[in-house]
Amino acid sequence: MSIKAIDNASIHRITSGQVVIDLQTAVKELVENSLDAGATNIEVRFKNYGLASIEVIDNGSGIPEADYDSIGLKHHTSKLETFSDLTSVRTFGFRGEALSSLCALSEHVTVCTATSETAPMGMSLVMDTGGSVKNRNTVARNQGTTITLTNLFTPLAVRRKEFERNVKREFGKALSLLNAYALGPCAAAPGIRLTVSNQLDKGGKSVQIKTLGSPSSRASVTALWGPKSLDNIVDMDLTFEVEREKVALKRLKNQETEAISVQVKGLISKFAVGCGRTGTDRQFFYINGRPCNMSKIQKAFNEVYRSFNATQAPFILANFLIATEAYDVNVSPDKRTILLHSEGNLISALKV
Repeated sequence: MSIKAIDNASIHRITSGQVVIDLQTAVKELVENSLDAGATNIEVRFKNYGLASIEVIDNGSGIPEADYDSIGLKHHTSKLETFSDLTSVRTFGFRGEALSSLCALSEHVTVCTATSETAPMGMSLVMDTGGSVKNRNTVARNQGTTITLTNLFTPLAVRRKEFERNVKREFGKALSLLNAYALGPCAAAPGIRLTVSNQLDKGGKSVQIKTLGSPSSRASVTALWGPKSLDNIVDMDLTFEVEREKVALKRLKNQETEAISVQVKGLISKFAVGCGRTGTDRQFFYINGRPCNMSKIQKAFNEVYRSFNATQAPFILANFLIATEAYDVNVSPDKRTILLHSEGNLISALKV
């Protein structure tokens, strides 16, 4: 077979499958859109653990009419304009891929939105698989946006079957990730109320997560697991300097060469016998409020803690406040993997 260009529809489906890989990624992308829109109230509704539909409702800024035709198109975003903007990006989304990918991977996607100028009148947009608006209707809607995904992964038969087979496990992973957002971005000032529910075909609606919108990590911990979960937990507030590694200095050339200032804020179990947990299931890490996977730093925390409490692991809620140019968030499509430019030195400084 000779080399030739892949058609646009196939490219769209191939790349979309890399951006949204499972249920938790789909929900994460929608919740991050709500956070970036300045919402103070976010509701996530699952039907049949997300198999039938996922709906995210917010009271954010809404989508202006001029942007209706762009919201579902690949690489269309309001978050950045040039590649250099990545070094200073502070929004959760920036790649312009999420909604476009969800359109390609769902049977139906509907967006209902209203801005402060149009409320109480809004617009319901029905998207096609290519991310274009195929139908629009005027509806009653307060300011904010509702996005509904129906039958996620239906266009990918193998992935849909896998999703159906492991739906409760996938739902559990989605809830765990939503816990991270409840404890991090939703607990930051001014505070965001997060409600997550699941509706079964047979049976009632069950509320899985409900925070009160207080700008307090402790209040969110209590809302998620009850007041006793704060027993043996203390505040964490560390400040230290991290020397830049030689590789990072070469990469920066004549740019910043000074040490990186790092602040770590959050909560942690007391460093004493019997004050920890049996597992590492309640360990949450953030960079500038963005939930992320930090496996090496997580390992360092656990190693230090086990020198005080050999048989248990700590509860950890750690937000690393660090200059945006000291890390790269554009490593994986889901933005959960973050590359720290001087990670080895940061871990050494953290252990001290």
